[in-house]
Amino acid sequence: MDVREITEAPFYNEPQLVIKGCTKPHKMFIGGRGVGKTTIIADQVIDCLKGMPRGKISLNGLTYFHIRTKSLPPIIDHWERRGLFRGIHYFVGTKAPKKYQWLEPFQPPLDYTNCIHFFNGFVVEFNSFDRPEMARSGSYDYMVFDEATKLKKSAIDSDVLPANRGNNDRFGHIRYHHGTLFLGSQPLTPAGDWVFEYEELEKEFPKEFMFLEASARFNEFILGPRYFRDLKRVLPPMIFDIEVENIRRKKNINGFYPSLNANIHCYYDSYNYSFYDSIEHDLGEQGALDSRGDADCLADEYLYASFDFGSTQNCMIVSQWHRSVNEFPIINNFYVENETLKMLVAKFIDYYRHHRNKHVKLYGGSDGTRRNDAASRETYFDDVINQLSAAGWSVSLCAELHEISHMDKFLFWHKFLANDLSRVPSFRINMNNAMETFVSMDAAPIMPSEFKKDKSSERKTDQPRWKATDLSDAVDNLYYWMFYQNMTGIDQTQEIIISGK
Repeated sequence: MDVREITEAPFYNEPQLVIKGCTKPHKMFIGGRGVGKTTIIADQVIDCLKGMPRGKISLNGLTYFHIRTKSLPPIIDHWERRGLFRGIHYFVGTKAPKKYQWLEPFQPPLDYTNCIHFFNGFVVEFNSFDRPEMARSGSYDYMVFDEATKLKKSAIDSDVLPANRGNNDRFGHIRYHHGTLFLGSQPLTPAGDWVFEYEELEKEFPKEFMFLEASARFNEFILGPRYFRDLKRVLPPMIFDIEVENIRRKKNINGFYPSLNANIHCYYDSYNYSFYDSIEHDLGEQGALDSRGDADCLADEYLYASFDFGSTQNCMIVSQWHRSVNEFPIINNFYVENETLKMLVAKFIDYYRHHRNKHVKLYGGSDGTRRNDAASRETYFDDVINQLSAAGWSVSLCAELHEISHMDKFLFWHKFLANDLSRVPSFRINMNNAMETFVSMDAAPIMPSEFKKDKSSERKTDQPRWKATDLSDAVDNLYYWMFYQNMTGIDQTQEIIISGK
């Protein structure tokens, strides 16, 4: 096939036309759900296919599974509209059969499992961001990043972008050679706010960088008006505004945890890949199994669990003291809504069933002393202890049973989040396992009329309950009582030891 035989697409919406007509090598597009981002990817691949025969580009995504099952199907559909057919003009996951006698890239991959091989020797190679270091040894002529706001910026900068190199003698005359295309939706957490740096880069280097935002409304001709009516009916207003209308989330400038910073307090590299490799488990495709796959879970150290109890929701955080590095991270969280406390504790027991040190230090607020239901004499704490003990865990009940003033908690977190006191450990959050806790803390506001944490989000029915302040209360119940007294970092609460059965 001659690349000149590739036909034009039957339709482009306005943002797609803007990007297609842009000659700048570096592009960032933040668009609403359904705006047609994968069409833009498919179109860019065709441009690279035409201009760089025997070239090689990378398609970067959350996981290999996500690329194959979410990104590729609409891309393949677009290619068919342009006259490119799988098994005829390209092969996915394998090199073309020998009988085709197709050329390979100038720097061919040794394994085509995560590649697309085209008729003129051009190759698209997938890179998964659950293993971003795998891109280090590569060499590419262009890079595409799908779901950019969910990708870790430090991994992009240190592991992936340096591989955008080589072949200047062959393709250096092409404007977009060694260019980048980033696509994503509005970030839900500050960890994705790095994409807005491209807005400033466009101002500083207008010939090199493009930044564009667009609502999914621009694709209404394809989606139809019912698409928007249905999503507006089923999605919480905040999610609809962010993910469909592409409206930037409002930053909580009057937050109860104003010093909380995703770049300082959050980490993502928490998987024990050697464990998953040893059992031949595809983490990207099948998800995490249990605590054995968590690099930040020390199997021979006990765990801290802190609860926030309620009649319609129950949630808990799991922490562990990493004394060798003087850190005390939240390594996991669990939550249930309209389900029993028993279901919540069962999640914990199942996830940590292989943990060798089966001892838990139990924290929670004074609500833990209330009876779980009207027909029971047992309190919430009693039910948790009984269920853990029956599963072979021993429990130390460490909860203080009087309430902390909101001002005291606010001042505590202002000092504790500084992470600069050697006598207390640093605070961290595992964003793979406990992202919901970060969102709960980051979104927790201060009441306008008095100095209190505004907990009105716990009464809202138009958003998932984990986005409310419940998980942040579970965090308060542990960290304040652990480290408040003179910020010494010594647990001075009394313990009630209950042996596991």
